[in-house]
Amino acid sequence: MSPRLVKAGLWAGALAIVVVVGALYAQTVRFGFVWDDDQVIYGRVDYQSPARWLEAVRQPLDFSPNYFRPLALSSLLLQIWIWKDTPAPFHAANVLIHLLNTALVAALGLRLMRGRWEGLLAGALYGVHPALIESVAFVSSRYDLTATLFLLTALWLEVQLKGIARLLGVGAVFLLALLCKEMALTLPLVMLAWQAGRLPDGSWLERLRTLWHTERALYTTLAVSVALYLGVRYAALGYLFTQPIGDSQIDAGTPLQHLLLVARTLTTLAGLAIFPFFSITPAHHSELPIPLSDGWAWAQLALAGLMIAGTVWLARRHPLSGGLVLGAWMSLLPVLNLRPLEFAYGLFTAERFLTFPLALAVLGLCGWLASLARTRTPTLALAGAWGVGLMITTAYNLPNWRDAETFWKWITVASPRSPIGFSNLSDLYHRAGRYTESLEYAEKAIQVAPRSGMGYVNKGVALLRLGDTDSAIELFRQGVAIEPDNTTGWNNLAVMLSERGEHEEAERIIKQHVLGRTPKHMGHQALGLIYSRRARLDLAEAEFRKAYALLPNPAGSVAEQGLQQLQSASKWIAAAHHWMNEGNLELAETHLQAAARRDPDKIAYGVALSRLRILQQRPAEAIQTLDELRARGYNAPIIEQLLVEARGMQSGRSQ
Repeated sequence: MSPRLVKAGLWAGALAIVVVVGALYAQTVRFGFVWDDDQVIYGRVDYQSPARWLEAVRQPLDFSPNYFRPLALSSLLLQIWIWKDTPAPFHAANVLIHLLNTALVAALGLRLMRGRWEGLLAGALYGVHPALIESVAFVSSRYDLTATLFLLTALWLEVQLKGIARLLGVGAVFLLALLCKEMALTLPLVMLAWQAGRLPDGSWLERLRTLWHTERALYTTLAVSVALYLGVRYAALGYLFTQPIGDSQIDAGTPLQHLLLVARTLTTLAGLAIFPFFSITPAHHSELPIPLSDGWAWAQLALAGLMIAGTVWLARRHPLSGGLVLGAWMSLLPVLNLRPLEFAYGLFTAERFLTFPLALAVLGLCGWLASLARTRTPTLALAGAWGVGLMITTAYNLPNWRDAETFWKWITVASPRSPIGFSNLSDLYHRAGRYTESLEYAEKAIQVAPRSGMGYVNKGVALLRLGDTDSAIELFRQGVAIEPDNTTGWNNLAVMLSERGEHEEAERIIKQHVLGRTPKHMGHQALGLIYSRRARLDLAEAEFRKAYALLPNPAGSVAEQGLQQLQSASKWIAAAHHWMNEGNLELAETHLQAAARRDPDKIAYGVALSRLRILQQRPAEAIQTLDELRARGYNAPIIEQLLVEARGMQSGRSQ
């Protein structure tokens, strides 16, 4: 067959792969937002306006003070500005990026395997692999998709370009990858394995020595990109890395337990890459710290050792394939819990972490298949069967991401030991007004994980809506005792204590445990309620305004309702009387001045003002105010009573 026909066939094959993968994921365009998508799309007011772009991208993500991802975030912000809260464009963009990544894997495969069909197979296996469902169907995985796009582009430019263009191209896209997600930092290590495996001969030590002499300029360029990234990061955040707030970081336990956690993370991700048919779930749960009595954890530690030994063997026997697999493990280093990750209760890893490593793994696998010339037919059959199984698994699991209720119900089945699905279903049903169902799932969350505070908080909310206030308060106390950094639990407890008149304790709780935490509006909103109940309407108004300014969509919020209620002058007048009764004439004056700006009832305002002037020992002003009321035709017994009191005070002074 002529080279032209071969090339045309390869192009047709690549196009067919993209079409099949696109058709597989086309249904996601009809999906809604799930899980953290709401926080990304609706959670921050500075995300809603192009004028606040620089302010938004210079801050860490709400999920961690160490998540600085301005480029990937900008891609989401652009869509928020144009399409607001319409999910379809966000999902379409994720699918498009995945198709580009799939095409890059196929192109890299063809380049590495010199135009053989195994190169296309790598792209096909990557495109339909079910471990990438989370990356594509979950809008908030945009960070992983974009970082992978630039990392694969860096590998492509490394083999495609020459000279200064190669250095600048690889360095530039590496910097872009770093600005999408932190785990891109592993590219220099991946590049070593990538390049060393492609050298024609020599031991691995000899290959590395060769790279030291021939590729210094490239690795210097990568180092410059890292330095530029760290400079941008420090300029934006004011730090490179900081300790997470509270207990969001995984509790790894003793050094031995930590080792078991690392092994569990590695083998779980490897298992998802190799045999994902019965283990796909967004919530990979484990008891943490891992008990030393956990036999499966010790088996995973042994399996991790075998995997490392197998990679070393493969790298010696088949340097190209082994180098690619080694690169895949290296790219996972930031997410293997070597430094415990920041996750919700019991979660220890996520499938989206495989977005880039899986590309290297399938390239390594297909490179190894290409080397097995003597067993080509059965190998092709086995690889084809595996690929069909991958595609069927993806098609079967993908609809579970279509909406929030379906998604959380799936997690309760796929990860029945994790409370996250039950807790979020409880919250979902509460917001829908389905309080009995909310209570049911909150109780299930407690049964599954009695050491997770969110189940108690959700149960408290459900009982509160069902009228059992005392039980709700006790459940909020239980929730925050178990999970001291549960902002929602502390907020709910404080608001309920304030309703019972324990205003000082409620204010202390909000300032200590809620204010300044995510979501940022919550603390200000709660303080607004507390100050309103304490008749400090001046402070309440200021807090409600702060909360309103932090809400992306304040319509119908507590902050908006509070501000609307404070437009009533009668509330300010009533507060002024309260402070007069308490003897705090300065606060009474403040509230009456605010009432005057709100077109108050003339009699009510005049009576309150004259009463205040009498208490301030200013009877002449009180008399003047009361006489003006009478001159306008206002008559009421209280006016006459205050006149008598003011004139008596004035007469006493004149004597």
